[in-house]
Amino acid sequence: MGSARTGSGRDGQDSPLLAEILEQYECGPIRFAGTGEALYERHLMFDNVVASSAVGPRERYEAVARSVRDILSQRWLRTERTYDRRKAKRVYYLSMEFLLGRSLADNILNLRLDPIVKEAIRDHGAEWQALVEEEPDAGLGNGGLGRLAACFLDSMATLQLPAMGYGLRYEYGIFRQVIEDGWQRAQPDNWLRRPDPWEVARPHEAVE
Repeated sequence: MGSARTGSGRDGQDSPLLAEILEQYECGPIRFAGTGEALYERHLMFDNVVASSAVGPRERYEAVARSVRDILSQRWLRTERTYDRRKAKRVYYLSMEFLLGRSLADNILNLRLDPIVKEAIRDHGAEWQALVEEEPDAGLGNGGLGRLAACFLDSMATLQLPAMGYGLRYEYGIFRQVIEDGWQRAQPDNWLRRPDPWEVARPHEAVE
């Protein structure tokens, strides 16, 4: 699997924070952004096959999300190897619903990639808030139980417990609220109308 370097300072030298991140994620020579071979530029060009002059906020969001996922994937694989080596007992949390919120900002924050990603976005003339708003908030369930399930997962991650959450991939979220003539209207929340860059399909593992 190719490795993923997150970037470097404007003078070409890695900052202490970046050097620590590179070592932590076992990253190699591929940068996050800034060159034709960098993660962001490659995803932006090849995933949607759109000229750079024609890309919009959605294409930029998907490129950033998949670039972050590339880095996250290395951490994930390294963690799995550690669990296997230590023969760690696992926690499997099953819930009918999960309300985890948007993944992009959370993953960037948890990976400590904020300064790197935001600098790359700024250098490409994009606006951070507009890019974040492109991600639908997947409300997979009815509410209370889903938020509790999300809190459990966050707590187990903070405690570094080897845990995994399993739920249902609902076709529609809770609902989408609109205001018409001063009244609240609930509409279907088709959160999968565009590809979800965080999903990894594994049909070969499907069971009845």
